[in-house]
Amino acid sequence: MAHLTLSLLGPFQANLDGKPIAGFESDKVRALLAYLATESDQPHSRGKLAGLLWPERPDQDARSNLRYALSNLRRAIGDREATPPFLNVSRQTIEFNTKSDSSVDVVTLAAHLEQPPSAVLDLEKAIALYRGDFLEGFFVADSVPFEEWMLLRREQLRRQLLAALHRLAAAHEARGDYTLALPYAYRQVELEPWEEKAHRQLMRLLALDGQRGAALAQYEACRHALAAELGAEPARDTTALYEQIRDEAPLAARSGPGAPGQRAAVLTARADRAAAAAPEGTQKSKPRWRALSRRVGTQRGALLLVVIAAAAALALYSIRSGLFGAASPAILPTYSLPTPPAGKILEPCEGIAPPQICVYDTLSGQVTQLTEQLGFGSIGRMSWSPDAEQIVFDASAVSGGARGGSHRLYVVDAGGSDPRQLADDGPSDVEPAWSPDGELIAFNHGGELWVIRPDGTGAQRLAGGADGLSIGDLAWSPDSELLAFVAQDGGPPSSPEAVWVVSRDGAAAREVYSLPQGLIGAEVLWSDDGQAILCNYAREGEERELRLVEIGADSATRTVDSLPYWWHPTFWPQWGAKE
Repeated sequence: MAHLTLSLLGPFQANLDGKPIAGFESDKVRALLAYLATESDQPHSRGKLAGLLWPERPDQDARSNLRYALSNLRRAIGDREATPPFLNVSRQTIEFNTKSDSSVDVVTLAAHLEQPPSAVLDLEKAIALYRGDFLEGFFVADSVPFEEWMLLRREQLRRQLLAALHRLAAAHEARGDYTLALPYAYRQVELEPWEEKAHRQLMRLLALDGQRGAALAQYEACRHALAAELGAEPARDTTALYEQIRDEAPLAARSGPGAPGQRAAVLTARADRAAAAAPEGTQKSKPRWRALSRRVGTQRGALLLVVIAAAAALALYSIRSGLFGAASPAILPTYSLPTPPAGKILEPCEGIAPPQICVYDTLSGQVTQLTEQLGFGSIGRMSWSPDAEQIVFDASAVSGGARGGSHRLYVVDAGGSDPRQLADDGPSDVEPAWSPDGELIAFNHGGELWVIRPDGTGAQRLAGGADGLSIGDLAWSPDSELLAFVAQDGGPPSSPEAVWVVSRDGAAAREVYSLPQGLIGAEVLWSDDGQAILCNYAREGEERELRLVEIGADSATRTVDSLPYWWHPTFWPQWGAKE
């Protein structure tokens, strides 16, 4: 039985038992195989595939072309002789058979990257698979939808490679193996010379490895690259790290992102981070957009217009679906579009009663209904568990319906079965948020901030009630050590609100920012590096405002014009686009 090997990272390669397949009659046949193998998690309708590859042809002609292409594809790969076949073909759909004797590098790469961040061997295997960009040099004439899909996949996989390189370098740094970490940091800079995070990691590693001169020279290389490519200066955190290395200030090695015990030092000293933590979608993501535009321009200038149109469609969908909840309009990362991070977003299903939970896939645009038999009157806020295996949400009984009246907390597995109630009856339980370490669920219990374990034990009040605070929205820090929340001082409804921070055990609660008076629906989110809290609020009759509050001694603030939706707990993996 022949083994089919598809290598799509780099130039297209297809082999049977190690020998190149020479029977493809056109690039559209290769494109059909590449698409089916990459999107192998579901069957695809013939109409969809025909429109993907022959969008300018009448429907009947496009379907006829698909039949000829499919017939040629099956002959070329020996599909009818294979047991089981490489393709599952019916009159309506075509699907790549993942149980066949085949290997696809893109699929293997995803499997390695799904392992825990500490799985260094899997990261090394994933990086070794990356021969080049997805379908490098591949072009299909008169098929803009395919080109659009290919470009989005290419950028997604490129980001995954950069994240894997960063994680692998960080893993070696945590062990003190700076020499092993350096090649992975260098490769990040080679791939994207405008990515300051990669330059900072490389500067740190060089300094820790005793190469102080090389670390300072790397800052100059970063500065020149930004000036040449984007006409920009390095960010404050990059310059702060340069100054620290220049002044020979102590530079402690990191033991991993968000390691317990490090957060207090980070919050007070922030030894190698800048005072300003700009969110993805303002300073950092604008260069990403411009760089992407250049890459598109070298391949097919007209395609850029299609990608912009796709970005607009995604923005419209997100606004219509209420990405940030019914209480406030969605706020999109205007500069980080058109390529959203790979992930999935929780949202209530539209037009279904009683309400059910759906998941929106950011890459395919597909909406999948997870639950079918939830019998609640309304569903409020939802939050993923860190492993995306479970979902916590608040919901009311069928007879209640009004949010804030009789909502309770429930946990359901990601397959949509076995919903179970967490907390006992009492005041309404709303705004659940799963901690990034998976150990606790925070929620608003009748205006008090509480935490509870996912199994329903260990309920504990952290703030509100006895201290005179009335709790509103809440959010976990990325390291699970802190909770930010909006609170009033217990006075009349017109009393001013403020943003507070408290540790996960209820200690050291403190106010970090006083919000303006007369606000509607104030919301808090943490930045992906845990150094700032973003406040999202509006006054009646005015547009929403985004205020970034730095967590430090001075709690400096500034207005920003967008935020990444992967900061939000309805997106999984939360903050995943950074690491």
